[in-house]
Amino acid sequence: MSSPASAVSPDGWGWLEAGIVSGDLLVPGNHARSWMFDTVQADPGGPTTHRLLAFTTDGRASVRRTTFELLAQLCCQFSEWPVVAFAAESALRDVDLPVRRTAAALLVHTGESDRALAALNASTDPVVRIALLHAVLRGKIPGHQATLKRLRRDPVPAVRLLANSAALSRDDSAAWPAMDAAIRADLEASIGVLNAPESRVSDSAGELWSRALIGLDREQDCCAWAERLANPAESRQVRLEGVRMAVAAMRAWRAAPGRVTPMLTGLLGEGPSEVRSAALRALALSLTASRLRVDDLAAMMDDPELGAVAATALGCVGDCRAVPHLVRLMLSDSDEPRLAEAFRAVARAGADPQAPVAAARQILAALPASCSPELPMRVLAAFGPAAVAAVPELIARLEGAENDTPDWAFYVLGQIGPAAAAAVPGLRDYPTQGATFALLKITSDRAVAERYLAGRPEELRRGRFASELLTWLAEHSGLTVRQHKQLRSLFRVPGFEQVESAGALWLHEGPAVADELLAVLPQYLSDNLHGPKVLQVFTAMGSHARPILDRLDRFIASRRRAGFNIGDDDAEMRADEMLLAATIAAHEQISGQPRKARS
Repeated sequence: MSSPASAVSPDGWGWLEAGIVSGDLLVPGNHARSWMFDTVQADPGGPTTHRLLAFTTDGRASVRRTTFELLAQLCCQFSEWPVVAFAAESALRDVDLPVRRTAAALLVHTGESDRALAALNASTDPVVRIALLHAVLRGKIPGHQATLKRLRRDPVPAVRLLANSAALSRDDSAAWPAMDAAIRADLEASIGVLNAPESRVSDSAGELWSRALIGLDREQDCCAWAERLANPAESRQVRLEGVRMAVAAMRAWRAAPGRVTPMLTGLLGEGPSEVRSAALRALALSLTASRLRVDDLAAMMDDPELGAVAATALGCVGDCRAVPHLVRLMLSDSDEPRLAEAFRAVARAGADPQAPVAAARQILAALPASCSPELPMRVLAAFGPAAVAAVPELIARLEGAENDTPDWAFYVLGQIGPAAAAAVPGLRDYPTQGATFALLKITSDRAVAERYLAGRPEELRRGRFASELLTWLAEHSGLTVRQHKQLRSLFRVPGFEQVESAGALWLHEGPAVADELLAVLPQYLSDNLHGPKVLQVFTAMGSHARPILDRLDRFIASRRRAGFNIGDDDAEMRADEMLLAATIAAHEQISGQPRKARS
């Protein structure tokens, strides 16, 4: 990548100041930023680093903030960076509070552990000490235990709370009550301090306490403290921490929704308040909690502030009472993030399709034919054959499509199936995978799939579409010898191809492939993406899958949530709830016996 310098200023470095002052260097994808990152990574002690460090003492606070933020982003590439650690240590006395916070975290990340602990012990600035302690604990800096012991008696409540939370130990459970009491005593004074605006920590005081309790697997204590803090006798700020602790418990333990929903539901009976809103939103986050309190959610659907959240949560658990409210939300262009999920759930539950389909058609009719809005399309797809009335609007999307990629229209027509026969001539004009699969599902003509597969190699190394076609053929009259070889080649590819081809392999080979499936597929059972598909295969295998029952038992019996890498704590909680339900259903089908999750 060429340097941006020559095009910006005579001295070759004006681009750096311009990018810092404007903030452009903080924008991912910026050309100058990319060049700077590549250059610093190649030579951490080189001229680019030293030019950047010159701005750490600039007279403009905004420039210093941006510079330290850039250094914080750059330091992820290095475990130690002495020249930057020196600048960060000097900035601990900066007059600008955000600079001091960022510098504290930067010092811990780039400096030697002894240097970071020395700075923590020497500092008298509460903001700096809180930021340093956060970073020390997060980085698990060696030798911090002695410092923690002293900081538990610190004059600053937030420092004491952090120190006490970190000092909780599995090896000294007898000390838990006293340390919990100390944390509780400092909680209110720490609210808004630990996660102050522009700090580098997002967790509130209650959430940090929850993390410590979760780390020690103290489920009952976490739920009990959530209930105590949410008591109406407490201040609004403390009660909100109680609700946050309840949410943290639900994210960590499968039985927690049953323990905290009575408390959360009780808060709904109060007058409008921030606490009431937080309680409703907490109930809506968990599918289990929502199912336990469907009537309470239904009673909230007309609430002017919380009705959208309540209706969406109710819809997500398949309660058809939510349908009229969901339709109104769709027509009002609501930004509720789980609205499509709610429509899918009520469609699976057998909701009357008339109003949702009509609303989706109304939205499509009001937009140009080249536009395919995602939510209405998802709604139509969810109702499948019942969305046949929308076929004219979908055909219009084929005729008015731009760039020859009306993907949503293909998908929805395929979901509608044979009832969308009027779209077949239009689909034949598109030689794309989406159109091909839609044709197959509408016409049930094997030749559609066979033509595509005939043009593919016998040895396939990847191909979701090929897996879909082979599965459809296996379900409809079986595979040819060549197609079977293609299917076998996909099953040899770890990951998506292996999982997607397994069901078709069972359909084609039957019990002869049982041992092979049992040897390969269990590795995917705890995967939120692949697990449900694997469970479907095992369910189809019936009694031949009984060797897997012990593995399913262990998953069902776990108190803790399964760990996923979705990047969203609430989405991960719901993924565990869905996978648990699917595992229980599969266990019952395979064993022929009812099976419940551990309470």
